[in-house]
Amino acid sequence: MAIKVFSKITSKIDKKLNQLKVETLSAQVRAVQKGTFLIHEIAVKSIQENTDGIGEIRFNPKRVVNVSNPGDPPNTDTGRLVQSIKFDFKDQGLTGRVGTNLNYGAWLEFGTEHTAARPWLAPAIAEASKEIGEIFASEVQNAIKKVGE
Repeated sequence: MAIKVFSKITSKIDKKLNQLKVETLSAQVRAVQKGTFLIHEIAVKSIQENTDGIGEIRFNPKRVVNVSNPGDPPNTDTGRLVQSIKFDFKDQGLTGRVGTNLNYGAWLEFGTEHTAARPWLAPAIAEASKEIGEIFASEVQNAIKKVGE
């Protein structure tokens, strides 16, 4: 009689643990997605909203560009960098990536021999990091509550 009761309890516990595994995995995927979207949004805004700097003449087409100060995010000129900033997911949604395929995106981020860095991605990650931690905590807590019901 005792073995049968223990077997039923163990079976219920195993079922809840399996359900918890599924729910927390889904919660992690949602958190990665939300965090990735947040980093993307902050990176794009930092370029679009930066207006500090000095005017410089550019050609093709000829125009005056407000070049950002070293250490600040780049100012938008043609909008090509902002349009190229994309995100994707891999590892079944557990890894989110934000970036650009334009070479000069890295040159701006890290600088070159002749140009000081004008980082736009690392500051976005830094700004989003606390909120991403909160997103993960909230999503996992909700998953645990859902399983506990």
